[in-house]
Amino acid sequence: MKKFITLFLFVTFILIIILSNINVTTRQGINYKWQTIKIPLYLKILDFFDRHYNYKYLVKKIIEEEKTDEGRVMKIFKWTYNNIRKAPEGFPIVDDHVWYIIVRGYGVEDQSSDVFSTLCNYAGLDAFYSCVHSKDDVQCVPLSFVRIKGRWFVFDPYHGIYFKDREGRLADVGIFKSGGNWTMETLGERSNIDYTSYLSFFPTIEKVGLNRSNVQSPLRRFIFEIKKWLK
Repeated sequence: MKKFITLFLFVTFILIIILSNINVTTRQGINYKWQTIKIPLYLKILDFFDRHYNYKYLVKKIIEEEKTDEGRVMKIFKWTYNNIRKAPEGFPIVDDHVWYIIVRGYGVEDQSSDVFSTLCNYAGLDAFYSCVHSKDDVQCVPLSFVRIKGRWFVFDPYHGIYFKDREGRLADVGIFKSGGNWTMETLGERSNIDYTSYLSFFPTIEKVGLNRSNVQSPLRRFIFEIKKWLK
């Protein structure tokens, strides 16, 4: 019996070594040109868990002892605006994992929203970002949406823009869609974007499925991969 168990464990170990060295792929975009990169499976798994625990550690540092959801969101919002700078002229625009945007410390509009939405998810808040089109459907601006106490709030972390209602509280999407009074607030210089051109086109948010901003954790990523495989 002992010999059988030893043989079984040895064969299992060999299979794990073989499978973990199978080549899989990851994608990276540089200046909007995509390339497929082959890496061994074990490295892809290690990189995934490395990013996961780095997200958790970073979010814990950002929100510290903040108890309220609104306070957590605003701390993450301010951190993103201050630490993900606008891409310097001539620097390559690299599109890969969200964590690497954080490491580089710069990005373009959608990357800033990507970082903010991902960190909000790690703080336990549903969040995603979407490119919202203007009335003339010619331009779009990436904006992040975060759910706080059942209501959705909108942020533009790249420009440091958020919105308040006439009582000075964060303005939710419902105010924009109903034509209520709101004001634009900023962490830095005022943006030249005319947000009124986009407000009525904010998406109606009913249910948030798996998306790039919330599949960075192991369980959700596993579910995402299973659903993708089943398709």
